[in-house]
Amino acid sequence: MSKCDLFQQISQQVWDEISKNHKRGNRLNEEGITRNTVIGLIQDYTESQRDIDVFVQKAKKEVETGADLEVYFEAGRGKFKRILLQAKLMEPDGCFEHLDRYSGSTGRKQYDTLSSFAKEVESEAYYLMYNGYHGYKETGTDCSGNYDERQLGCAIMQIGEIKDHCEKKSTGKMGNIGSPKPFGKPWRQLSCCNQPFAKTKLYSAEEIDYDPYFKQLFSDHKSGAIEFINQKKFIDEMLTTESNKTIHVAGWNPAARIIVSENTMRKNGRGKLEL
Repeated sequence: MSKCDLFQQISQQVWDEISKNHKRGNRLNEEGITRNTVIGLIQDYTESQRDIDVFVQKAKKEVETGADLEVYFEAGRGKFKRILLQAKLMEPDGCFEHLDRYSGSTGRKQYDTLSSFAKEVESEAYYLMYNGYHGYKETGTDCSGNYDERQLGCAIMQIGEIKDHCEKKSTGKMGNIGSPKPFGKPWRQLSCCNQPFAKTKLYSAEEIDYDPYFKQLFSDHKSGAIEFINQKKFIDEMLTTESNKTIHVAGWNPAARIIVSENTMRKNGRGKLEL
């Protein structure tokens, strides 16, 4: 299975889970979809493959995390583009609620806070819309070819789209009960399409691994060897740590990070990934 196939499978599964449960009258939440379906399917993939190119870096204290995710896409040898994804779940009536909520006690709207987080860590950010509605049909075409409604199970929307809707309509509700439809474009575009990378910060494996809020993912680099410290690299890693701490304290607590590599990797005897 390719990483493109995996992203498509996740979206299909999310659509099916939401549609099935809403039809039965079962209420879901973003955390369950993120942990059990999105993260769960990636873990199934990594456990069944000898060589992997998509893997999960989980938070150390899962009880303190929410439904949100980060995705790192490799953009050149050992350099990764970072994307923040704020998850929102379609309600049983086919609408999204509370898109205009405030971020804790900050006095700022959640979409403004997400935009601020993205600027702090010099990355892109989107809303991740978990869609699913029994009986709904749709077809479309994107850079990866044709798709149906199940590819909208995981869909991405620009922060500006959410903000404009909430401010122009003076409501945090999106959708019509009488004619429900999914929102966003297929998130497979992040993995399947050869799109040019925006001019954002590129993170090294060390910068990803040294974040104290997440479990270590990669193997130790040159462990036991004597090496000269690259001053610029050291400063970059310290600045990254401070930026991560800033948004963490401000409320950005994703459940996990999804790492997407250009090439396959293997785990060593200690379960760490070899670069």
